[in-house]
Amino acid sequence: MKSPYRAVLLPLSALMLLAGCAVGPEYKPPSLQSLHSSQFPASFSEPPTGLASGAVEVEWWRGFDDPALADLVQRALAANHDIGIAAARLEEANAMLRQNRQSFLPSGGPALSYDNRRRSEFETPPGQPRGIESYRGAVDAYWEIDLFGRVKRSVEEAQAQAGSREALLRGVQAGVAAAVAATWFELQGVEAEAAVVTEIIKTQSEGLRVVEGLVSAGSASEFDRLRAEAALRRVEGAVPELERRRAASANALAILLGKTPQAFRPPAATPAAETLTVRTIDVGDPAALLSRRADIAAAERSLAAATARIGVDTAGLYPQVQVQGSIGLIAGSLNALSGTAALAGFISPAIRWSLFDTGRVRARIAASEARTKEALIVYDQTVLRALQESDDAFKAYGAAGTTLGLRLLESSANREVARLARVRFSHGEGLYLDLLEAERSDLASRRELAVARTHQRLAVVSIYKALGGGWEICTQAEYDCTGADGTPNARLEKQITRRP
Repeated sequence: MKSPYRAVLLPLSALMLLAGCAVGPEYKPPSLQSLHSSQFPASFSEPPTGLASGAVEVEWWRGFDDPALADLVQRALAANHDIGIAAARLEEANAMLRQNRQSFLPSGGPALSYDNRRRSEFETPPGQPRGIESYRGAVDAYWEIDLFGRVKRSVEEAQAQAGSREALLRGVQAGVAAAVAATWFELQGVEAEAAVVTEIIKTQSEGLRVVEGLVSAGSASEFDRLRAEAALRRVEGAVPELERRRAASANALAILLGKTPQAFRPPAATPAAETLTVRTIDVGDPAALLSRRADIAAAERSLAAATARIGVDTAGLYPQVQVQGSIGLIAGSLNALSGTAALAGFISPAIRWSLFDTGRVRARIAASEARTKEALIVYDQTVLRALQESDDAFKAYGAAGTTLGLRLLESSANREVARLARVRFSHGEGLYLDLLEAERSDLASRRELAVARTHQRLAVVSIYKALGGGWEICTQAEYDCTGADGTPNARLEKQITRRP
């Protein structure tokens, strides 16, 4: 006797052999030739002095030889809230990916039911009771045979979305490292300006006492004393603004480190030296920029997700093959469940085809294709902006170095002019107006020098931010890059741009 399931199992076996093909376009990552900018540069054009084409430094902040900065960056990577938020979003995307992968497997499970109903006289056969009781204990299962790749494409889409979230997390980590360095240098710059102002206040306070002594001796007028006092008060007026900037930088560091501004105390930010000593900066080439920038990786993964979505929607044009089955016990009483006569089961294949919804499905396909075109343009634009930001950063670095050199010469000259003016005035030579003007120029040039030193450091930070460097350290076991969520450190077991 033939098995009652044979007529069903044979066609199902044939369908399973066909399963695995997927409709919709096969994703291919965009190449340099596919970018709208057909002339993709092979190298960065004319980088300023101090930049080379070597591999980009991973722990670039250590090039400043500042242990306090290195400690701040490491603490921020472990406690920053933006990193924690990005890590939670990645965790969510990975959970959704696991959920989509479960669609390859049957769903269902144990089912227990009890039914007690009373039939009408019309539907009750003669001689049988109108009341019916039934007990059922079975295992029900449902399985979609992925004949046209709807499930496969949905998994590809979820996998690409998880890759995009992973890349965005890397971008946040790199951005936090750059923000910590920039804020720290701004705080050092404020301290340098404050040191200049303090020194000038001391000098002009001594000058005011000298003028007051000359007024008492009749060698100077009250007009000179008032000018000296006004000059002193003008310099003192810069102190409150410097205090505000110092507090703002300290508060910004606190937030980056996941601390409250009221409880955070930054390390002592001593004024920097007159010049900036940083070894040659290796900037790589534009091709390496594509694989290192997190925003480019995220845009590429978003393009992959949009392409996979076309396949998901295209599968709606084809039949959906499903199999339902159940095996268990059904009886009219609990005692009867133990008998062999209570064993029952079924397997029921079904084909569903939304033939009348073809117009809606094709509209969804067209929308997905439009989103894919948009994702490709976004990817192209992201690459172009990365090239722009790197070129802007290189030019800013060159300009900052030139400006710093000029400010050094200007400050040195104005400092000597102020010294000579004080010597001449103390010997009764020259006008006091000349001394005030010399000291005013000295103060302005020294503060501008401090600002120029800060700008050069910030230009270095901008270079590494534009290059997308820094997140690579988070693949190392000794670094805690979990952010504020406290989850274990994620490792790079695969490339961000890994294909499904």
